[in-house]
Amino acid sequence: MPSQPIVMYRRRWTQWFTVPFAAVMAACTVYAIFLAVALDNRLFTALFSLSAFCTFCIAWTLGNSALEAHRNREPAVVIDHTGITDLRQEDPEPIPWSAMERVRLDEDRIMVRLRTAERASALQAVSQALQRWQRGGDVVVALDGLGYNPYKLQRALAMFHKAPTSATKTRRST
Repeated sequence: MPSQPIVMYRRRWTQWFTVPFAAVMAACTVYAIFLAVALDNRLFTALFSLSAFCTFCIAWTLGNSALEAHRNREPAVVIDHTGITDLRQEDPEPIPWSAMERVRLDEDRIMVRLRTAERASALQAVSQALQRWQRGGDVVVALDGLGYNPYKLQRALAMFHKAPTSATKTRRST
């Protein structure tokens, strides 16, 4: 079992690609405002006012995203011996390895299937099956925008998950 936890941070270098686009959108906003004020035609004034609003919304969203990427230096996801913790959630609690039936890495997300209660009603079983089908698992940890090595992450998930599972199986057989 790996002794070092895997800590994933947001890829901060992506902000440098976002900043120029935000600056271009801000310049387009200023130019659209200028044209809306400078032209006397009502149609062009309305059109450029709408354009100014749209480009301002895009510039604000891109700028806010770049600023958040620059300020956020905290880890986003931690995988250690206690389980998987998504720190981007409001109440981050680790999903313990012992509660996981299956865990797998699927492109840009970690999909976890939790162990089901043995005495679950038919309605609960159908509800869980539909949720798994829709989301891909009981718990899905999105890895979009995080820096990680998929091969190392896949191996670590398998090793971390195997250790509690094998310990549980040996306890049941004794």
